[in-house]
Amino acid sequence: MKILHERAVALVKTYLRTETELISVLQEIDLCKGYRDMGFKSLFDYVRSLGLSENVAYNLITISRKSIQVPALKEMIQDQEISLSNAKVIVSILTPENQDKWLQAAAQLPKRELEKEVAKAYPEKVVQETVRYVSDQRTELKMGISDKILEKLKRVQDLESANGAANLERTLEAALDSYLQKNDPLEKAKRSKRLAPARVSQNPRAISAHLNYAVQKRDQAQCTHLQNGKRCTQKRWLDIHHKKPLSQGGQTTLENLILLCKGHHQLLHHG
Repeated sequence: MKILHERAVALVKTYLRTETELISVLQEIDLCKGYRDMGFKSLFDYVRSLGLSENVAYNLITISRKSIQVPALKEMIQDQEISLSNAKVIVSILTPENQDKWLQAAAQLPKRELEKEVAKAYPEKVVQETVRYVSDQRTELKMGISDKILEKLKRVQDLESANGAANLERTLEAALDSYLQKNDPLEKAKRSKRLAPARVSQNPRAISAHLNYAVQKRDQAQCTHLQNGKRCTQKRWLDIHHKKPLSQGGQTTLENLILLCKGHHQLLHHG
């Protein structure tokens, strides 16, 4: 048993040292955007490619980036004054201004007590947003909201009740439908009756509303970048990209425009 214990102690030391070294390496990769050289649009995608889970990847990146803002955090993790589990608890509220208080708390308190202290000071951080499947077509959404947002939700529920009893799910659906109809470029594209003009505008960089709708509709408001034969699933932070640059004679036409997420757009220009 003594031999096994000694091995366990040695492995734990290696494990802790490896985690802190990984944080340092991720900082360097992040600062130089080295993940782009590896063909990844973001540091998160790169870390996930290493075989780590989404949760572990997110936590490592969050601590790594916070350590740039608050260098003492990484120093205390390296010196094993603060565990990674406690670092995760304070990382969302830690700032250069409050670091003395929260680094000391993270070093002295057990995780559960630390969570209580964070909850007292930042009640909005208590409820973590989660979405999990409860059946093949049903999910459970958990989140915290302010009283102001709750009042708005109840008002929509009152209005929607004119069409019949409205529970929160139906209320949320009605609010989302209304927002998407007004703001979703894909929905706007579906309603657009005119085709995007084939001619080039006087301003070669100008993309008309109808041309924008046509690009959104064709690409289904999703990044078109392909990697290993798989299309990027990103539908946020989309840019319209000229396949053939304007500087090389490319034109602002439907055929020369595609949607790319900001990560792949930057990768294409800086890769």
